[in-house]
This record gives sequence, structure tokens and C-alpha cells, in this order.
Amino acid sequence: MGDRKEDSSDPPIVMIPEEEPVFSSTGATLQLPKDAPRDPRMHVALLFILVAGIFGVINGLDFIEGDRGLVTDRGFIYSQTQTASIISQSLPGSAILTGTLTLHDGSPGSNFTIEVVTTVVENGTQRITRPSNVTDAEGRFRLEGLNPGLMTMFVVNNTHDSEGMTHRIILSPGALFEPYGFTHLDVDYESPAVFDAVEEENNGLMRWIDLSEEQRGRELYDPTAAAVYDIVGTIFFGIGLIAIVLGIMGWKAKSALLLRTAGGLVFFSQGHFYSACCLGMLAMISTYGLNISDG
Repeated sequence: MGDRKEDSSDPPIVMIPEEEPVFSSTGATLQLPKDAPRDPRMHVALLFILVAGIFGVINGLDFIEGDRGLVTDRGFIYSQTQTASIISQSLPGSAILTGTLTLHDGSPGSNFTIEVVTTVVENGTQRITRPSNVTDAEGRFRLEGLNPGLMTMFVVNNTHDSEGMTHRIILSPGALFEPYGFTHLDVDYESPAVFDAVEEENNGLMRWIDLSEEQRGRELYDPTAAAVYDIVGTIFFGIGLIAIVLGIMGWKAKSALLLRTAGGLVFFSQGHFYSACCLGMLAMISTYGLNISDG
């Protein structure tokens, strides 16, 4: 046998030399949002949010605290009476007064005349009227055709014509589209001993207790009319508190979205502290264009 000859059709075998892999650095680094530096404007936005949120919380507490604060329940109801013809259907003569008279011993004050001084305008002429009604056996009374607002009410003892009391009262207007405003008062009548002392001080000429000056700023009013005021106060308090929490969370997370949300919320906690409105707007504006993006 002869030697085997190589098949000329087979391709030549080329050996590739092994080389070590080489990696070169581009100098680029991957930075997570949480590791990015905080934009200085976030400090400013948080400051606005905190201050405005505190104003909102204080304002809410002021609303809830009915007899104290910047505006009281009485002031709130009175302000409604001044704009009643604009924001509601209430007109002069649209107030209705109901109530119960109670004597010093807790028994109902029956056979007492309840009289309210009301100003009316007829044919362009203003005059004073004195609508009145007599309490029934349960001490209940009802008067119609009164004006919303501050009024003077007389309580007359019909068994002793010169004996009675004078009160300052606030009559509520109708709410929104309600044409009539309803006010319910629980009125207390002093004891005979107190009237005896008054009569003695006046040399037997008068048995009348005038509380009109003493009740200035503390007028009798329907507490249920201030329920809306308390609800609004609770809303202001909650919005201010939520805005503070969101602001702190957004600052910690370097989240422009959370800060902007907090600024938008605190804008609506203004109430009578209009600075909260301005600061909330500034907080929102300061969050636009922040270098830190969410995600």
C-alpha cells in the first residue's frame, strides 16, 4: 500500500491564538436617585410647606374652638347674615325664631311674652316692629317675619308686667338656596330672688334685668348653625397636618412630586390666615424645575 495523500479539498486549519480579555473603564458611574444630592430649593419648599401647614393647623383649631379665637361661631353666623341676600335666598323677614323658656327651678316658663325688635322697610320707609308670641304650657315659643342678624329680644313675665329680661340674639339666615333661616334658642329665666335684688337697687321702680351690654360679643345663638363652621375647621386642620407630613416625606425622599403635592394641599388650608395661601403657592412654584426627578 502506498502512502495516503491528503485530500486537497479539505480547508486549511487556522489556529487562533488565545488572548487575555482586556476591559477599559469609561469613568461613568451609576447613581441612584436616593444617592443624588438634594436640590437646595427643596429646603426652601419644605420651609414654606411647614410654615403654611402650621398656619393651616392653627386656623383649623381656631374654627373648631367656637367661642374663642380669631373668629368665633357668633362672628361666623353674623358674617353670613351680612351676605345672606348675596349667597343665599334669605331676605328681610325670612328669619324664624323658635325656642324654649326655662325657669330657675327647671320648670317650663309658661305665659311669658317673647318679643323681638325688628326693622322693616315698607314703601321706602323704615319702621320698627315688635313681633311677639306667648309661651305655651311647655315654655315653647315661635316668631316669624324676623330679619337675620343681631336683634334685641325681650322676655316679659305676664303675671308681673314690669318684670322681664333683655337679651341680644343672633338670628341665622337661610343656608345657600334655603329661603328661610331657622334659629332655636334655649332661654333661662332668673329666679325671683334676683329680681327682688334688682327691684331693691332701683327703689322698687323696676324688676327688669337688661343683659344687652353684658351679652355684647356673647349673644345668644343657635349652636347647630355653627356646625358647618366646625366641619370646615376640621378640614383645614387635617389638610394642614397632611401637608406637613407629605412635605417632610418628600424632602427625605428627595421627591419633587410629594413636595409639590404638599404645597398644593396647604394652599387650601388658608381660612382666615391668608398667608398660608401665599406660602402654599410659593412652595408649589419652588418645586418646579427641581433637578431631582422621581423614579
